[in-house]
Amino acid sequence: MADIKQLLIVKEMASKKEQEQLRMLTAAQQQLNQLKQQMDSLIQYKKDYLRQMKPDPTVPVSADKLILLQGFLAKIDQSMNQQRDVIARASIAVDSRRQDWSKAKQYVDSIEFLINKQQQQHAEKEEKQQQKLSDEFAMMSYYRKNNPSS
Repeated sequence: MADIKQLLIVKEMASKKEQEQLRMLTAAQQQLNQLKQQMDSLIQYKKDYLRQMKPDPTVPVSADKLILLQGFLAKIDQSMNQQRDVIARASIAVDSRRQDWSKAKQYVDSIEFLINKQQQQHAEKEEKQQQKLSDEFAMMSYYRKNNPSS
């Protein structure tokens, strides 16, 4: 197995990569949220525009005005469809970034597991060695006690 010092170096590099992946995920998520807010604004703008353009039954509406209104609403709808496409692509990007970050996090976790395992094995080995020395000391004390002439 690799030395603990080497694993700590690898862990540090992997942690930096994981943090970078997390930063990229956060940025992608923020962009997606902004795009959704823009979409909400477009929807609200269309609702407000339609509310303002409700025909007044007392005022006649010309055909030209209706054509302009229809054209403008078509442009708003086109913008909304484009925004939906952009949101869909941004959502895919967020999912991809989330997977990248998850893989990087799993890698860091696995290195931490190896480090902990090696530290535990090292502690167990040291404990056994201490126990062995303690047993040898006890045996030597017993031997000296029972054989005072040597």
